[in-house]
Amino acid sequence: MTNRSQRLQCDSFMPERSTTTAVSTSWPLQDVVAASVGVKQALLTVSSLGFLSGYYMMPNQWMHLGWMGLMLASCFLVCGWQEMTEGLRNDVWLRAVTTWLFVLLVRSSVLDSPGMGIRDLWWGWFHAGLLLLVLGMLWQTALHQTVIKKLSLPLALMALLAAVVSILVFYVLDDEAMVGVRLRNWFVFGGWNSVCTAMTFGFAAVWAIDAWNTSEKTARLNRLFWLLVSVALVFATLMTMSRGAVMALTAAAVSLAFSQSWQRVLRPLGLLIGCFLLFQFLAPLISCVGVQGISDRLAIPTSEVTAEVVADQIISADPLARFIERGDTGRSIIYVAGLSSMTSWQDWLWGKGLWSADDFWSCSLHWYPEHLHSVFMDAFVRGGLLGFLGLLFILGWGMLRALRVARRGEPLWLMLICFGTAGVAFDGASAFTTLSVSRFEMLLFWVPLAMASARYSAPDGPVKNLREITPDEEFKR
Repeated sequence: MTNRSQRLQCDSFMPERSTTTAVSTSWPLQDVVAASVGVKQALLTVSSLGFLSGYYMMPNQWMHLGWMGLMLASCFLVCGWQEMTEGLRNDVWLRAVTTWLFVLLVRSSVLDSPGMGIRDLWWGWFHAGLLLLVLGMLWQTALHQTVIKKLSLPLALMALLAAVVSILVFYVLDDEAMVGVRLRNWFVFGGWNSVCTAMTFGFAAVWAIDAWNTSEKTARLNRLFWLLVSVALVFATLMTMSRGAVMALTAAAVSLAFSQSWQRVLRPLGLLIGCFLLFQFLAPLISCVGVQGISDRLAIPTSEVTAEVVADQIISADPLARFIERGDTGRSIIYVAGLSSMTSWQDWLWGKGLWSADDFWSCSLHWYPEHLHSVFMDAFVRGGLLGFLGLLFILGWGMLRALRVARRGEPLWLMLICFGTAGVAFDGASAFTTLSVSRFEMLLFWVPLAMASARYSAPDGPVKNLREITPDEEFKR
C-alpha cells in the first residue's frame, strides 16, 4: 500500500478538527462557577438576616436556636466544611477567639465550678460551640463587599416594623394599652424588657445612621429615606428610657472622630443631638398623657399619681433629670457582691467557672438581679483574670482592625463595636454563650467584631486593596 493510500485510510478514521476554541469552552464553566458562588452568597446572606431577625421578630429563644441550627446545616450542605471553616484557617483573630474560649471551657469542665451540674456542662459546651459556628458563618458572609447593602435595608425595616407594631399594641390596641409607657418589643416574649429592646433598636439605628451618613452620592430620595428611618429608630430607642442605650448611641457617633472627616462626624452627632433635644421637648406631653391614663385606670386624681405609683413605667416628663436621679440602679452593689464572692487566689486567677450558679454572689442581695449586669464583670467573676484580660485583648484587637477598616471607607463596624461595647459594659450577662438571660450579647458584642475582622482579612477587602499609607494620611481620609 502506497503512502498516499495509507494517509487517506487514516484520514477516514480520524475525526475532524474542532472549530471551538478553548476560550469558548471555558465560558460555560465560568458561568456555572459564578452561579454557584451567587447561590452560596445568597444563602449566607439569608442565613445572617434570619439570625439577626431573631432579635426583632422571633418570639422566643427556642425559635432562634432552631433557626440557627437550620441555617448552619444548610450552609454546611451548600458551602461545605472547607468554606465554612475558612475563617479559622485565614483569620488569626478568629483562631485566637476559638483558642481562648476553648481554654475557658476546659477550665470550667475540669476544675471546680460551684453549683454546676451535668446539664450545665453539656448545655454550656453546646452554646459555646454554636457561638463559634455562627461567628464562622457571619465571617464568611462579611467577606463580600455587598454585605452592608444586602443587610442594611432588611435589618432596618425589621427593626422599624417591630417598633411601629409595638407602639400600636402597647399604646392603642392592647387591653392594657396606655400612651407613654416605656417601649418594649412586642414581637419578642410578647413584650421584651425595655433595656433589651433599647439595645437591639439602638443597634439597628446605628446601622441606619451609617447608611444615611454614607449615602451622599446616592439619590436624594434614598438619603431622605435613610434619614427618616434613622430618626424613627433613634426615637424608638429613646422611648424605652434606657440610659445604657443613649450612652451606646453617643459612643457609636463619637467613634467616627477617629476615622472620618469632621463633616462625617458632625452629621450623625447632629442627628443624635437633634433627636435627644426633640425627645426632651416632647417628653412632658407624653408623660402627661401617661399620668392621665394611670389616673383613669386607678380612679384616683392625677395629683396622687406619684413616682411610687408610676414606678418608672412611663416616660418621664424630664428624661435627662430622670437619668441622673436613677443613679446606678444597684449595679455597684451587684458588682461588690460579685467581687466579694471571690475568696481565694484561684478565684482571682481563673474565676468561678462559666457555669457556676448565681447563688454564690446573689444570695447576699435583697433582690435577685439574675445576672451581673456587665459582660466584663461576668468575665472577671466567672473567668478570673484569664477570662477578663482575654476578653479585653480580643476586644482591643478587633477594635484596632475595625479602626483600620473604618479609615479605608467602612466605618460601620467600628460604630457597631463601640455601640456594643458601651451597651454591654453596664448591661448584659455572659459573652461566652449563644443565648443568655439578656440574649443580646452576641448581637452587640460578637457580630460586629466578627464582621469587622472578616472585612479586614478579605482578599478584596478595603485593607488589602489599598496601599500602605501613613497614619496622618489615614486620618485625613
